[in-house]
Amino acid sequence: MIEKLTGLAAELDALTSVPAAPRGPRCSVGALLDTAGGDVAASLRAVLDKPSVSATAIAETISRHGEPVTAYTVNRHRRRGAPNGCRCER
Repeated sequence: MIEKLTGLAAELDALTSVPAAPRGPRCSVGALLDTAGGDVAASLRAVLDKPSVSATAIAETISRHGEPVTAYTVNRHRRRGAPNGCRCER
């Protein structure tokens, strides 16, 4: 019985090191950053870091080039790492 409990403890400890499974679909802004070329990704990162540029302007510009993105998604990506942000790395 003690061997079973020791094995159980080891298996439970191993579960704590397993990364959590991703929930829901990937953030469309993060997906665009992953697939865009170097210049586009750099420009997008720069404009995302400028709070003076509205999320609506960013979303409309991206959408005009064939990637449907909403202002809500841009704002959520800007809050990444926060409890109410997307799951992309900060």
